Amino acid sequence: MIYNLNSDIELTVIQIITSIVNRNAAENVTPESRLKYDLSFDSLTMLEMCVEIESALNVSIENKIGSVKTVGDVIKLIENNGAFNKDVEYDINDYPLPKTKQHIRRLKRFLRLSRFTWHFKVVGLDNLPIDGKYILCPNHQSYYDILWVLTAIGHKRIDLHKVCCLAAEMFLSYNDVMAMLGGIPVERSGNTVPSMNRALSCIKEGYTMIIFPEGTRSRDGKIHEFKGGAAKLAIDANVPLIPVRIEGAWNVFPPHRKRPKIFSWKGSYPLSITFGKPIKPDGKSVEELTVQLQSEVERLEETV
Repeated sequence: MIYNLNSDIELTVIQIITSIVNRNAAENVTPESRLKYDLSFDSLTMLEMCVEIESALNVSIENKIGSVKTVGDVIKLIENNGAFNKDVEYDINDYPLPKTKQHIRRLKRFLRLSRFTWHFKVVGLDNLPIDGKYILCPNHQSYYDILWVLTAIGHKRIDLHKVCCLAAEMFLSYNDVMAMLGGIPVERSGNTVPSMNRALSCIKEGYTMIIFPEGTRSRDGKIHEFKGGAAKLAIDANVPLIPVRIEGAWNVFPPHRKRPKIFSWKGSYPLSITFGKPIKPDGKSVEELTVQLQSEVERLEETV
């Protein structure tokens, strides 16, 4: 595609991003458009944007893109020759944020509503250890995956006060969501050590951790290569990994949609969540444990 390089940076960036999101049926792109929430950008789409910008404007922003949230932020980053810095100041030890009674009520309300709205098929709940010391590792198909996994488990089987997860730093502006889900902010393109150390501390404190080993949502509904973070935490904390297979979520809430589908002419959309048997570290390396985990998630029966 030939971009209008005789105009300003803003127009060129908007042209580039529009060419990417139009393939996903996105709406009009403006400087105020939020990459994650309005345009459904994930880490792969961000990389595609960086490659296009480097080619068109001869400027590399790939290693500096982690703090941007809007199209306007991308424009500022380029205009300031990479000097734009929108890092959110926070203390990682403050996370997960305290859950109030209201947070727990809202979470329980969503779990009940989910059971009513979508047709759940849940398999393997007996595989969850009674003591709650484990790391849930689902494949990642939608923004609602954590909530749907909790829906499948049910609040009587898990202490919602003691559930946490790794969450992209861009969610920091949504304090209620971060608190409700027990989010620990992690910078995907930067230094993840503080986040992983905090996650390890939480597991040792008795939290049930939810981690998506793929690292980002699937763009096509298929399972992609697992990363080693979950395995590393399991080894360091000496807790088992629970393979979890989610099916149907990508159809209900695909990347190009802003909201999940509710009903079809056939009735409620089906969601299948299968919990596999615990995988103990047992002296395995991170690589060995990660391979075993992905193999088990892929092996779990597709029930949708």
